[in-house]
Amino acid sequence: MFATLGLLLTIGTAQASDTDTQSFDLTTDVEAWPTTEIDSGWWPESGPVRIRTLLFAEGVASIEMPGTSIVEQGSAGTVHRVEPSGEESYAGIDLSIAASLFLSLDVAGYTWEDVLHEQEVDFDVSQTFSDFAFAQDGGSELVLPMDSVDIFEIDQGIFPLVNVVVSGALRPTAAVAINTDSIETDWGEFTASGQKVSTGGGATTIDALGTLDSELSMTLKGHAEVCITFVNCYGDFNYDFEMDPVEYSQDLTYDAVSLNHAQMGPNAANGEAGATQSGGCSTVPGNTLESMGLAVMLMALVARRRKQ
Repeated sequence: MFATLGLLLTIGTAQASDTDTQSFDLTTDVEAWPTTEIDSGWWPESGPVRIRTLLFAEGVASIEMPGTSIVEQGSAGTVHRVEPSGEESYAGIDLSIAASLFLSLDVAGYTWEDVLHEQEVDFDVSQTFSDFAFAQDGGSELVLPMDSVDIFEIDQGIFPLVNVVVSGALRPTAAVAINTDSIETDWGEFTASGQKVSTGGGATTIDALGTLDSELSMTLKGHAEVCITFVNCYGDFNYDFEMDPVEYSQDLTYDAVSLNHAQMGPNAANGEAGATQSGGCSTVPGNTLESMGLAVMLMALVARRRKQ
C-alpha cells in the first residue's frame, strides 16, 4: 500500500515539472573547395634554370554544433528555446593536394622542360567555437593554420652527368566563416541567440541552414640547383612565394534531428501554450491534481483500516 502511495506521489511530482531539456547535435559535411588548379608560373621568369609548381587542391569541411533544446513554462505560457550545450562546437578541414613540379633547363647545350616530380599530400586540421554561429550575431570566423610539409625532395640525374637538386615545402592556411541563418523546428525558427517561440511540447524536428565562406592560402618555399659534372652548377636559388588564394562559398544544410519533448499545459495536445496564473506562476496540470486527489483518498483508506 505504502509503495503504491509513494509511486503515485512520485508520478504527481514528475508531472508537475515545468521544464523538459533534451540534447541534440547539428552536423554537416560540405565541400569547402572544389577541385581547383593553382599555378605558380615559372620562377624566376627567365634564366637557365626555372621551376614551376602546379597544384590541384580540394577540401571538405565538417561542422558539428551541439545544443540543448528546452521546453518550459514561462510567464506567458509554454515556450521553446535552444542554447549551445556545454560542449564546444567543431569545424574540421580535410584538405587534399596533388602537386606537380616542372623544371626548365637551358644551359651549356642542355635543354629540358618537363614534369620532374609529382606528389600527393593530405592535411587534417580542426578548431572549436562556442556558439551556434548565428549570422545576426556575427557568425564565427576561424583561422586554421596547418603544418609545413615537404612535398619535393629531389636529387636525381636527368641526363648523363647532369644532376638536379630541388626541395620544396608547402604550408596551407584555411580561413572559414560559418554563418547560421536559422535553426528551425515545427514550432518556429531561431535566427539569433536568446529567442523563444510558443509551443505545447511534443514531437518536433530540428535542423539548420546557413553558409560557409572559405579561403585557402598556401606558401611555397624551397631551393633549386642544377649541376653539370666537370662544368659548373647553375640556378642555385631559393624561392619563397604565396600561391593565389582559393575562395569558395557553400550553402550549409544540417542533418535533421528528431526530438520528442514532454507536452505541457492544458492545450498541449493542440500545440498551444499552457495557461498561466497572474504573476507568472504556472498552473498545476489537471492530471497532477487527479494524482494528488487519488493519493489523498489512499491515505484516508489506510487510516480507516488502521482504526478497524
